[in-house]
Amino acid sequence: MPYLNSAPFFRGLALGERFALADLVPREQGLKASSGEIAAGLLPIVDFFRLEETFERIGRFGIAVRGRARSVLLFSRKPIRQLEGCTIAVTEETSTSAVLLRLLLEQRYRITPASYVRGQHVDADAQLLIGDEALRFQHANARYPYEIDVAFEWWLWQHLPFVFAVWAIRKDASPQDKKQVEMALIKSLGGNMGQMELIAQEHASGLGVPAAELQTYLASFIYRLSQPEEEGIKRFRAFVEQCGLISAERT
Repeated sequence: MPYLNSAPFFRGLALGERFALADLVPREQGLKASSGEIAAGLLPIVDFFRLEETFERIGRFGIAVRGRARSVLLFSRKPIRQLEGCTIAVTEETSTSAVLLRLLLEQRYRITPASYVRGQHVDADAQLLIGDEALRFQHANARYPYEIDVAFEWWLWQHLPFVFAVWAIRKDASPQDKKQVEMALIKSLGGNMGQMELIAQEHASGLGVPAAELQTYLASFIYRLSQPEEEGIKRFRAFVEQCGLISAERT
C-alpha cells in the first residue's frame, strides 16, 4: 500500500523470492483480493469482512487510530451538519473510508446527501480524500474551508479506535508461506518503529510536508492491534451489516 502510514510495514520488508510486492491503493487491494490476484495484503477492513471465507488475519497487524487519522479527510464547503442534499465526491482510492463516511452522515448526523460520486469533482460540495493524497491536498487546499477528520468523528461518536485495515493472507496458502509473511512483518515493523523520524525525513520532500509534522502524523497510528481495536472492528462491522453496506465500497 503506497502510503506513508503503511511504510512501517513495507519499508525493508523482506518476503523472499516466492513473493513479489505490488503497489495497490486500498480499493484496488480489495478488488485484487476478490479476483484471486493477490495472496496476502493489508486489506481494507470492509474488504476483509467480505472475504473472510477466503482470507484469514495475520496475527494482530493492522492500521488503526484512537482519535485523529489526519489523512482521512472530508474537505467541505459547509459544516458537516449542513450537507443534507449535497454532492459528496469520494476518492477512487478508498474502500473503508467511503463506508465510514456514509455511516457518519446517515447514521450519526441523519443526513442524506444528494449523491456520492467517485473521483474528483470540482463542483462537489465536499470531497473525501485519503492517504498521501489527503496530506498533499491539505497543504494546498484553497477551496474548502472545512476539514473533517472522519476517524475523529468516529471516536467522538463511538469512543472506540477505528481500524482501517488488517493484514490478511489466503486461507489456502501453505503453512510455510503464512509463517514467512508473519515473520517478515514482525521483523520489518520491529525495525521501523524505532526509525519514525528517519521515515518522516525520507517522505517530507515528496509530500511537501515538513518532516516534524510527518513524524507527529506517524506517531498517531497503531500497527499492533489490541483489545480496544478489536472492539472497534466489532462495532464497525455491526453498523456495516445492519445498514447493508458490506459491498458499498465496490460501487
